[in-house]
Amino acid sequence: MARRNDHARDELETLILAAASRLVEEKGFEGLTARAVAKEIGYAPGTIYNLFSSMDGLSLALNARTLEALAEVLNGPSCHNPDKTPMQNMKAMAQLYYDFAHDNRGLWLMLFMHRLPEGEKLPDWYQKKIDSLFQPLEELLQPYYTARQTQKRKMAARVLWSSVHGLCFLEETGK
Repeated sequence: MARRNDHARDELETLILAAASRLVEEKGFEGLTARAVAKEIGYAPGTIYNLFSSMDGLSLALNARTLEALAEVLNGPSCHNPDKTPMQNMKAMAQLYYDFAHDNRGLWLMLFMHRLPEGEKLPDWYQKKIDSLFQPLEELLQPYYTARQTQKRKMAARVLWSSVHGLCFLEETGK
């Protein structure tokens, strides 16, 4: 078993998140336990709690990485091609969202399956990551709304997003 000083804190966090990611992809969200992660990296389970304070903390950190990867895809050039219409770019974005969900099924499903304990709120930094996912779609919708219709545009982005997400969820869960 590795000793505490074998890795710097940031190296250990990276090891833990990589191991957690592999576990979720292989065994699903249900397979993510401190004991399984610790075994994977050769440390004691207490190491996970020392770095993330709880399994919820680890889950939020892992979900944050997934949100960042998804944001990178949705902000990519194939969703914002100036030679295409906003509608064509939205269709490309929807397809890329579906592809991301399919290619990262376990991690993507974990975004929606993980629940914090009753009464506990999402940290502000995490909520900002979620909110930023709507931004690329809001930008694509801009030509359809006046400058005064910001709230309507934001709502339209969320309705479209929910529709695409719902279809992806049904597909990925076999419903």
